[in-house]
Amino acid sequence: MQEWRKNVFVLWAAVFIAAASWTMVMPFMPVFLEDDLGVTVGVTVWAGVLGAVNSGFGAISAPIWGALGDRFGRKPMMIRAGLVLGVSYTVMAFVTNPYQLLGVRMMIGALTGFIPTATALVGTTTPREHLGKALSLVATGNQAGAILGPMLGGFLADLVGIRQAMLVSGVLVTLATLVVLFLVRERFERPTEKRSGLFGDMGQVLHSGPLLLVLAAAAILTASMSAMEPVLVPYIKDLLGENQPNWLAGIIYSMPGVAFVIAAPWWAARGERVGYSTTVALGLLGGAIFIVPQALVGSGFAMGGLRLVAGLALAAVSPGIASLITVVVPLDQRGRAFGMQQSAFNVGQMFGPVLGGLVGDRVGIPWVFPVTAALLLVGAACSWFFLRSRERQISQQNDDLPA
Repeated sequence: MQEWRKNVFVLWAAVFIAAASWTMVMPFMPVFLEDDLGVTVGVTVWAGVLGAVNSGFGAISAPIWGALGDRFGRKPMMIRAGLVLGVSYTVMAFVTNPYQLLGVRMMIGALTGFIPTATALVGTTTPREHLGKALSLVATGNQAGAILGPMLGGFLADLVGIRQAMLVSGVLVTLATLVVLFLVRERFERPTEKRSGLFGDMGQVLHSGPLLLVLAAAAILTASMSAMEPVLVPYIKDLLGENQPNWLAGIIYSMPGVAFVIAAPWWAARGERVGYSTTVALGLLGGAIFIVPQALVGSGFAMGGLRLVAGLALAAVSPGIASLITVVVPLDQRGRAFGMQQSAFNVGQMFGPVLGGLVGDRVGIPWVFPVTAALLLVGAACSWFFLRSRERQISQQNDDLPA
């Protein structure tokens, strides 16, 4: 097997494990706050703040880790991030109040970045003609893990408790780190030219106007989706009725991940033909259309169906954004660019949960869904009207360059 193909499949497995470990725990934070930590007032606000600090610290640190990856290799950065995650999940299992949990989430945000570094590894070790499909494949690993995680987390929460699920998450992400350590090959050559410093490096990458637009689309997407995180599991459990198990809410929560695994390869093929900015715009538009009715459903199963259909559309977006970065950013700057992409995602994740928590607490959970749809429409307009022509122009220029 070609080395780059082996890397892609191994990184798929590592990302799958890491995503499952994350989503085993994070969707159940409101339940953990209330049942284990004794928070009785402002649970959705607390959940939103926890998501915001994790993402806020990540927004600051991700470009720095990406720049260090360009200097010293992406694989070492991935190993570092995985080890920190394993320790963080383990520590999280022993917190006794929400302030301690807040501190662990700060540490996760500041010191990790496992999955975006995997994306950077794929983006720098895969031949250009295979990049779209390779990035899409690794993204499906992320989503497949996100499917399994809430179901497994819900099952473990019912069986042994959320704290024990956190310990299992720590073990799993450590195993994923070992998989990368022993099986991924990166032929990294440290740059010999004089650098201007980490922040100068990042400023050089940001000179690309199209990249700024791509990052804006990434931030808008993540803000819209993460706005539902503080309220979604409680909302689903309310729709299901009393005495329903946590694992059933986990399955409904995971429906967009199921859709992603089904639809992402199809969207990747369309993106290679018509342009990734086009598929990103169409995916955001479709997601907005099918998220609004989620505010009006009367049963958990109808909610699951709508989340599945919305997920089929939104499957175009995150791999499309990653592929757009490989179009507009040179090879030797992609670590920094993917770090900035993660920073954009974190900015969205910082503001989204706070927005969703406040809207859900002040005016009612159903209002979170039209707010989410409005943000998706803004992202769709940004991609359709501003990115399409620039992508085509740069793609034509890149066709004349060596891979």
